Amino acid sequence: MMIVNKDSVTATRHKLDDPGKTQQVIAEVKKILEIKEALLWRAEGMAPCCGTLCGISAHLAYEIEILQNTLAALERGDKVQAADQLEKYIHVLEASCEPSQPNYC
Repeated sequence: MMIVNKDSVTATRHKLDDPGKTQQVIAEVKKILEIKEALLWRAEGMAPCCGTLCGISAHLAYEIEILQNTLAALERGDKVQAADQLEKYIHVLEASCEPSQPNYC
């Protein structure tokens, strides 16, 4: 089971510094992307019966866009761009979690 939080994404980001772990980083980004896409699918599916979830859906869509950009950069071998995207994603995670919440999103 993977928990997507600042610490886990930071650990993934640091793996980019090791050339031998690129495939592991790609696998982890794909897994995070899969999780976020499932959450978006659920949020969009619940909207008709639970009122508007536009804010949540928009936020998840933004996270997915960053992760897709990260994956694209990794697949073309651009580790600098991938690292920048992961840093951006870490900031999004930090901004979306209130201090009173546990350290996961």
